[in-house]
Amino acid sequence: MRAFINQHRTSAVIAALLLCLILPAWPAMAEGSASSGPAPLPPVPQSDPFFGIVQAIHDPEKAVAAGVRWERLVAWWSNFQPNGPADWNTQAWFARSLIEDEVKRGIEPVAVVLHTPSWAARDPGYGPISPPRNLDLPFDDPQNYWGQFLMRLAGEYAGLVDSWVLWNEPDIYSTTYANWAGSVEEFARMQAVGYQAIKKANPKARVLLAGTTYWWDLEQGRPQYLDRLLDALQALPGAAENGCYFDAVSVHQYSNPLNSFAVPVLYRRILQRHGLDKPLWLDEANVVPYDDPIRPLPRGGLRATMEEQANYMIESAALAKAAGVERYAVYKMRDEEPENDQYYGLVRNDGKPRLAYIAYQVAVRELANTSEGQYFWSGSATPPTQDEITALLASSASRPQFVWPGALNGVRLRRGQDRVTVLWNASAAPLEVGVPSAAAQATAIDKYGRSQELLRAPDGAFHISLAPASNHTDARDPKLVLVGGDPVILVEPGQAGASDPYPRPVDVCWGVPGALVPPQPSPDEAWVAATGYAVSGPWLAYFRSHGDVDYIGLPRSPVVADPANPGQCVQFFQRLVLEWHPENPPEYRIQRRLLVSELSSEAATPPEVPAAANGDDYWYFPKGANGLGHAVGNYAPDGSWIGFKAYFDGHGKEDAFGYPMEPPT
Repeated sequence: MRAFINQHRTSAVIAALLLCLILPAWPAMAEGSASSGPAPLPPVPQSDPFFGIVQAIHDPEKAVAAGVRWERLVAWWSNFQPNGPADWNTQAWFARSLIEDEVKRGIEPVAVVLHTPSWAARDPGYGPISPPRNLDLPFDDPQNYWGQFLMRLAGEYAGLVDSWVLWNEPDIYSTTYANWAGSVEEFARMQAVGYQAIKKANPKARVLLAGTTYWWDLEQGRPQYLDRLLDALQALPGAAENGCYFDAVSVHQYSNPLNSFAVPVLYRRILQRHGLDKPLWLDEANVVPYDDPIRPLPRGGLRATMEEQANYMIESAALAKAAGVERYAVYKMRDEEPENDQYYGLVRNDGKPRLAYIAYQVAVRELANTSEGQYFWSGSATPPTQDEITALLASSASRPQFVWPGALNGVRLRRGQDRVTVLWNASAAPLEVGVPSAAAQATAIDKYGRSQELLRAPDGAFHISLAPASNHTDARDPKLVLVGGDPVILVEPGQAGASDPYPRPVDVCWGVPGALVPPQPSPDEAWVAATGYAVSGPWLAYFRSHGDVDYIGLPRSPVVADPANPGQCVQFFQRLVLEWHPENPPEYRIQRRLLVSELSSEAATPPEVPAAANGDDYWYFPKGANGLGHAVGNYAPDGSWIGFKAYFDGHGKEDAFGYPMEPPT
């Protein structure tokens, strides 16, 4: 949206500086240019108000064919009233007949209002980003120009436009650039005046907070604008009676599809800290392609190939569903004028769609009317714990992007009686994935809508190969993956309510007893700890017979390949690491590794001389096959009781703990 130069779309750089399946392969794919590539799908049903496109009005037929139900349009106050409060320019916006046509097409217009006319500016020197004058007057005072304008605008379009966003990206500001030249407190007052004015003219209207970027505040080292704005709004008179003067929160995110999950979740936590529960609208999302021949750009700048832009459409929409976003819109329908020399349109100005348009059709077709979205990744609990999500949200504190938490990433959703799972790879290597399922057959769909029927393998899973990710266009940290590899959408008929284990990589742990656990297991199937991780099968048997929580602690991971030794299957606990050794007799296939080996050298200190004869309070293990030349005792060297041997004897002795490596210190 070109209210002003919204640098956040490349701000991180500007400011700082094979899909294949175990069945016949997908048909060969053109690289995608202005004249080649897969064809758009037949029109997608407009069945889910979640999906939108910014400024769909510039190509309404293709918007309808994409299945979208809403659009965002910019209304410039300075165009309506250029010279004074008595002005009303009927040519200031889209013709009323065009907006009526959009509504007839099933596309709901949502207006963004901004751009202060010079006569109404508190500080004319700041031009259109100045706060309006007289915001401290009652919202319906004739001299409160902002309130008077919005009452007239909302009243005139009531029934056609019933959702309003006030301003755009006020968090974008620095010493040389800003979208809002006032304070946070002035913005709160502007929001409160606008909310009351619109509601008076159209009580059915919804009024949203302006979209913010998250990244500008993060990179400037400031508290989040949303947090500060909520403080200011709640301090205003009448805030409690007026719903804090907003009905929903806009969010703007680009470049990395993981942002479409992380930032809404962060914003929801900010709302919760203020005692608020409001919907979130992700009303700007996209990544700019750099390889379109009509506008070639350098690789970098958080951009992507057109193929990767298509990946983004599906991954971002799925993650927004998992984040509980109420509405989602791609920025934007058609290129129009370049912004920072970049084109954002799903459709070029000559009417030819980019690959991203087709992928968005697929996202709408397959994800429409889904619910219960759950984001998961390889190595996470299923579902992920709040601690795991918090760690994900914290990953941007020391890196310029949120960091994909695992190689395998997915979103599992319910669509009627079917289960829909979106899977993609965020690593540089191809990834084999197994999807456990009770369904005998499923359909795999690629990002361009091509489908294949899959038969469940003898191991009870559908097997899918995920292409690697190659989008590393953040110059500040070139190792970071932004857009994931080619996504696959798996539709399992009749499995919406099934308790099958979540998908996982086909690695050393695939097929290991206890590695696949249903998300809500029965007590006979597994024990789910307070940490959210499950212990099952032989792992649980060992856990119960070797000291349980008192000795081993709570689980800190599912059964996974050891990051330090990918050929070894392990499960991490608070105090131990359990290993799977299939070469051993059944009763010895689970072996423990002391957690100290993760933190320090495994070498024992030199052997010591026995201090006493072996007995109830002391036991020495000579160095050799059955010891390391150290003892375990109940008394410290100064004679004080420590009870080590009593605990050692009561919790499995050397079978559980191994041999002592050093004297007590």
